[in-house]
Amino acid sequence: MLIKHQALATTLTHKLYAMNILIGHDPYLLNDAALQVKKTWLCQAETDEKTLNCNTTSDWTLLIEEANSYSLFAKQTLLNVYLDKKTIEKPGKEVLNHYLEHINPHCLIILRAPQIPIKQLQWLANHDNVLIVQAFPLTAAALQSWIASELKHRSIHHDSAIPALIHQYTQGNMLACAQIIEKLALIYEENNVLTSQHVIPHLTDQCDYQLYELADACLAAQIEKAVHLLRQACHNRQEPTLILWLITQEIRQMIQLLHKIKQSIPFTMACSQLNIWPQRARLYQAASTRFSLDKLYQLLHLSKQLDEQIKSNQNNQIWHGLEYLAILFCSSTN
Repeated sequence: MLIKHQALATTLTHKLYAMNILIGHDPYLLNDAALQVKKTWLCQAETDEKTLNCNTTSDWTLLIEEANSYSLFAKQTLLNVYLDKKTIEKPGKEVLNHYLEHINPHCLIILRAPQIPIKQLQWLANHDNVLIVQAFPLTAAALQSWIASELKHRSIHHDSAIPALIHQYTQGNMLACAQIIEKLALIYEENNVLTSQHVIPHLTDQCDYQLYELADACLAAQIEKAVHLLRQACHNRQEPTLILWLITQEIRQMIQLLHKIKQSIPFTMACSQLNIWPQRARLYQAASTRFSLDKLYQLLHLSKQLDEQIKSNQNNQIWHGLEYLAILFCSSTN
């Protein structure tokens, strides 16, 4: 069975699976998923817990041995298995298949495989004794919904603006978000309503953006987010050359896209020809209505000036220049 992290709690109320495979790139959600499965299993009986790293053939062999061994002091076993590779190789597949044909009902396996793509697990997705949990970073809307749910779970009454406020300071950082909620739970006084005035003193900028999000922010005309990303990149001493290259690539991509649209090439076909992923096509479609080719060439000229500034070591104002470029990219209109 394949589910998203959000559905795990409900799923565990109906059934515990012999093998639980956790995939995705959000460390907090991966750990939370493992804790939920573990907690449900530990409620059943005394448990002997073991940890294995499965990266070689001998490691997989040891997994079978441990899964079928019995403890002298506990009625059941929990195996925490870690796989750091991007693929499950043949020895691993053989071991997993063998175990699923001869399951030890007194053993539960939690396999953390953050690098494994879901396509490589299709052969397990429909198995009656396998649960695959996807723990990918939440969208802004989903994260705000999660914050509201966590506050409700702790019986914290709050203004409607609080989830968005917490999200504003913790975007891309689920761990920091969870820690703030725990902190608020400690200071919250029963039957009071949590307001921005209560929350703001406990907030600091703990956002953890990926650089590719800067391109998306520019295409989506999210000026505040783009500037925030750039200032964080400056604070983290990212290379301005890399930032400029990232923005310039998107400007060039938009120029090529508008040329194809002017040639009456259907938008979907134009995206395909430019290798624009379907999930990003909407960003480009919205951006294409804001730009003229003249405006884009002006942005490209500004990019060239910033590149010359970097190469001449005149870097004093380079981050201000990058912010100016990003703001123009976000706000350009035909």
